[in-house]
Amino acid sequence: MEPINKVVTAEQVREAREKAPFKAFTIYLSDQRRFDIPHPDFIWVMPGGRTIGVAHENGAAEIVDLLHVTSLKLNGSG
Repeated sequence: MEPINKVVTAEQVREAREKAPFKAFTIYLSDQRRFDIPHPDFIWVMPGGRTIGVAHENGAAEIVDLLHVTSLKLNGSG
């Protein structure tokens, strides 16, 4: 499955998060990490739109600069 794009914007993250019905998606980072987003509560866009917050199932969270997000893939697409 191909990613939907190579440059991810805050608006694209919001669109994936707010899609109805919600579809799980995966975000890929430039350091080869990836974040599976199984529910809208696992991701949010910070004010200003430069960074996103990503929650882990264990309750931890990370703040990620969108400059490091290389792609966003809807799970089950393609």
